[in-house]
Amino acid sequence: MISISSSEIKVTGEEIYSFADIYDYAVDNDLTQYIFNHNRYYEISIDLRIDDKCIIRDSNVHIIINGDLIQIHAGAGLELGTINENGSTSNGCTLEAPNIKNAYGFGNTTKSDSGNLKLYNSVVNIYGFWGFFSGSNHVEIIDCFIDGFGRIEGSDSILKNILFKKSNGKYGILAPKGELKLIENLSVQNTEEAYGFKCSVYHNPGYAGNQKQIGGVYDGYDKLAYIEDTDGADSLIFLDSDIRAGYELERETNNVDFFHDFTFNPTTRDSDGNILEGVRIKCSDRNGNVLFESISDANGNIKEEITYYRTLRDETVGNIMTPHTLDVSYDDIAFTRSIMVDKPLINFPLYVTAGTSSDDGSESGCDCDVITKRVDDLESTLNTKLNLLESGIRQVIGTVIDEVNENETYFKETRFSITM
Repeated sequence: MISISSSEIKVTGEEIYSFADIYDYAVDNDLTQYIFNHNRYYEISIDLRIDDKCIIRDSNVHIIINGDLIQIHAGAGLELGTINENGSTSNGCTLEAPNIKNAYGFGNTTKSDSGNLKLYNSVVNIYGFWGFFSGSNHVEIIDCFIDGFGRIEGSDSILKNILFKKSNGKYGILAPKGELKLIENLSVQNTEEAYGFKCSVYHNPGYAGNQKQIGGVYDGYDKLAYIEDTDGADSLIFLDSDIRAGYELERETNNVDFFHDFTFNPTTRDSDGNILEGVRIKCSDRNGNVLFESISDANGNIKEEITYYRTLRDETVGNIMTPHTLDVSYDDIAFTRSIMVDKPLINFPLYVTAGTSSDDGSESGCDCDVITKRVDDLESTLNTKLNLLESGIRQVIGTVIDEVNENETYFKETRFSITM
């Protein structure tokens, strides 16, 4: 059921409505002073309330709500844009609410549970993008630009490929209550100062558990994260994230460990480029702590997460944990290399060829002068630096590799000590 008063548009029941349905109702009841429509551009002058199990679902529309509040009650929902079977999104909308100053823009004035919010391929501009989406309700925001963001809670919420431009409160992104399935490519920039500081991510361990932020760009803050004094988690992790304004944290108590990790995902091959299964890699941090020992699978893959920077809960100063040491072995081949893990190392080729190399840098069966010259020739010809996203590590023992194809660049430094 649709009803319109001087203070709010309200939809109730178990129906699914579009904004065209609401406008048609206004036309039929001579209430168009509260909702204007021009070619799928809708402007609402009052509050919007979605109640019971009702859903507003729309696509390819522009909506301005000039009221003071958008309320999605528990069991109800607002869905804008389309998510396709292959996971892509389309038919996005724009939603603006310039007059909402209440922090709980999608919630209730009593801070009770809100309903489901699903935004796909859309642009949202709301001063306080908040809501207590808890219980069985949840949030899905995928492929969206958000200007004005705040608290997101809910059961099994999903945040993916979001550019969050501004927070009008101290919280930045406040983690959801319940399990957060995914935060991927969440870019947080230019947060606003409130309560004397501004942060990108607000971590409530009691709500969020062990939280992981995957990808994204973090900039324009005083503190990277605010960590609340609650129990229920051990760690806050940023994985493959671009953290531009430092790692300083605001902690109410030292209750979780903080990590900035990068993905380590080489493909092991022999000198002819053939996949090698069963290559063993042991990785240690700069302090000699062993992080993992993994063996390449049938596709030549090893996938691990390596810590670049960490601040443990009992530490006052964080530490950079790279360069790391790789101990590589396959049949009778064994060698040790140092790598700088300050970026994602994804799908780069790790070459292992016949021969052995000892840990002290001595080699057997190779002409080091020839290899050194080859290195000098390559570097002077290519005049570039090693980029592991495009390049490989090739262990050359007993054979000088002549080829340099257009997809792979090999740098073989003197005595095979390769630092990346």
